[in-house]
Amino acid sequence: MPSVGERIRERRLTLGLSMRALACDGASASYIARLENDERRPTRDVLSLLAPRLGVSICWLETGERDPAEQLAELVLASEGQALPPRAATLARRVLRRGAL
Repeated sequence: MPSVGERIRERRLTLGLSMRALACDGASASYIARLENDERRPTRDVLSLLAPRLGVSICWLETGERDPAEQLAELVLASEGQALPPRAATLARRVLRRGAL
């Protein structure tokens, strides 16, 4: 499974961004290089800066998986007022458990 740094690099390259273009206050181009080379592990604060610039969720950067909150929102909207599928409860538990960390 790719590391956080590998996911950052993969997404940055997919978007055609240089490290300098991705850099922002709190995440310099040299720091991004260290992240991508797995020399540093980013905090959630840094991921919260980079995720929107990369067009992905913090959850995806951390785990490589879709954000359960986004999946739950999609299920709720798709239900159009009907009963939610059992998977919604599973996702809700994951969202709440993650929030408690």
